Amino acid sequence: MTADEKAFFLEQGYLHVPGVLSGKHLRQVQSEFDRVWDLPGRSNQTKLLQHQTFIELIEHPAILDRHRAIFGDQVQLLQYDFLRQGPRNEAFPTRAWHRDFVFPGARPLSVNTILYLDEMTEERGPTYVVPGSHRGEALPPQGMTNEPLPGEVAALARAGDAVFINSAIWHSGARNNSDGPRRGIYLYYGYWWLKRYESSVALPWQALEGASERRLQLLGVKMPAGDIHQYDPQAGH
Repeated sequence: MTADEKAFFLEQGYLHVPGVLSGKHLRQVQSEFDRVWDLPGRSNQTKLLQHQTFIELIEHPAILDRHRAIFGDQVQLLQYDFLRQGPRNEAFPTRAWHRDFVFPGARPLSVNTILYLDEMTEERGPTYVVPGSHRGEALPPQGMTNEPLPGEVAALARAGDAVFINSAIWHSGARNNSDGPRRGIYLYYGYWWLKRYESSVALPWQALEGASERRLQLLGVKMPAGDIHQYDPQAGH
């Protein structure tokens, strides 16, 4: 993450990064998305972390390094999921405004990253954000959660782009009015001391086999080095 990217993200509450995936890597992830989606069971972190393509993706430098710029060595993967809407999804509202995290202050405690596998045109239903709405504790206005809001910005992303979203910002998916699917991957990172989603469910063995120390930290299996709560019990306090 460059200094300009970080300043924009902290001020506005989101960051659109083009070309996080491209070429053969993008095509591989798109293909694996379709294959794994069709397997039995809900496509959540337990399912994704059984497959090498998605195990490797959580450490992809263009994704992980930007989270490390915010959280340092204390970064952890909190949730991992697929996002998919079928074509012509009239059941989905025009907007579905929400914020994932309400906490005083503007400093991000968690960041969700949406990695797009299809071009997010107006017709396909891009992600919308209201820049600056991550500050404070206000929720989207009642009665307008399914309507366009003043100041909203559409993330008109191409396949392979990613949008990094402060989890406190007002944001919304949108209805897919196109003839094709609306596919994305949701990677949610934050400080290791936040509770990992579905933390009572055992991680798949595939994610742990031959895992690097960094991956074990990301999965919450190993404590980060130099954590502020670690101390020498012999030193006295």
